[in-house]
Amino acid sequence: MNAQELDLDSAVTAGKTLNLGSGDVPTTRIAVPKTAQLPPLAQAFLDNLLRMKLLTASLAGQFLQANAPNLPELKNASLVGEALIRSGLLTQYQLDRLYSGTTHGLVLGSYRVLARLGSGGMGTVFLGEHMMMRRRVAIKVLPVDDDCPSSHLDRFYAEMRVLAQLQHPNIVMAFDSGRVPAQSGFPQLLYLVMELIEGCNMEQKVRSQGPVAMGQACNWIRQAASGLQEAHNRELIHRDVKPSNLLLTKNEQVKLVDFGLVRQFALGLTDPRSTIGTLAYMPPEQSTDPTSVGSQADIYSLGGTLFWLLTGQPPYPPATSLIKAMQQIRDESPRRLRALQPDAPPALEAILLRMLDRDPMRRPPMALSVMKLLEPFAAN
Repeated sequence: MNAQELDLDSAVTAGKTLNLGSGDVPTTRIAVPKTAQLPPLAQAFLDNLLRMKLLTASLAGQFLQANAPNLPELKNASLVGEALIRSGLLTQYQLDRLYSGTTHGLVLGSYRVLARLGSGGMGTVFLGEHMMMRRRVAIKVLPVDDDCPSSHLDRFYAEMRVLAQLQHPNIVMAFDSGRVPAQSGFPQLLYLVMELIEGCNMEQKVRSQGPVAMGQACNWIRQAASGLQEAHNRELIHRDVKPSNLLLTKNEQVKLVDFGLVRQFALGLTDPRSTIGTLAYMPPEQSTDPTSVGSQADIYSLGGTLFWLLTGQPPYPPATSLIKAMQQIRDESPRRLRALQPDAPPALEAILLRMLDRDPMRRPPMALSVMKLLEPFAAN
């Protein structure tokens, strides 16, 4: 028996609930075939999984029935865990969390966390699964401890409420949200459940495969503009449009994500102290006053994203400092498309120059206008 097995079995035999977060829940016993019984340590481990809702009674019963001849050999929690992984009922990530005792947040409302997908300044995104529907989802989780800035909370709540309003094929869909109370030294958790996009984002696409063909790039940006138009129709400005916030499904459908910096421009609702977006794709007016930008700010950022798709580079060359980068977007014109892609049509370059104009009033007036301008260049 290795150290992990010893630690996990010790926790089980001592009656520990491995940070369940639900108090003292009575143990749920599983009906085991009379011809074979689980050894005590294995049975206790399985009971813990039931109590934590990492496993349902019906799935546990199916597992026991299917593995009846081998049950006496599953002498400890580790062997049961490995068998459950082979059966597709537990993931290695879940088992590792059980080994370490860091199970706070493995269950979020009606969802089980299956794996960690990534993290950023605004929390961690997990692969999750609805317990009853078995639908897989992406779950963004924000720990709320004493060090959590109020601006992060505001941004998280803003994204929850905005996605609740938006239903569009080019905007990621939100299914649910909620919170898990703080417990045993672990912070409160806020979570947002969204549709799972199995693909990559536009930044990853270009970094791994290089610039995108004109027809494809214009098609993707037209889709993104369609999603933005839906947001603008509801008087919402994204304020952080960039390649990494445009996801591509396996069928090359574009999904706009991360509405945490959204501004409701009809009411002027925004925090002047909030993060103002990503500099490489930020319009000049947003760098000066993020509280007053209009929908033309998203048009600019969309143009910067199209520039990235076509060239593999942002509109401005890399700067040696933040101050110089700010000076670039405020005082200098972006690079011309044909300087990097000489074969690009002059008419497409002209559209990009309009979208990236430092004066918001000279940009296309609506996302719908961008869709119409790019239509002749877009592949079906």
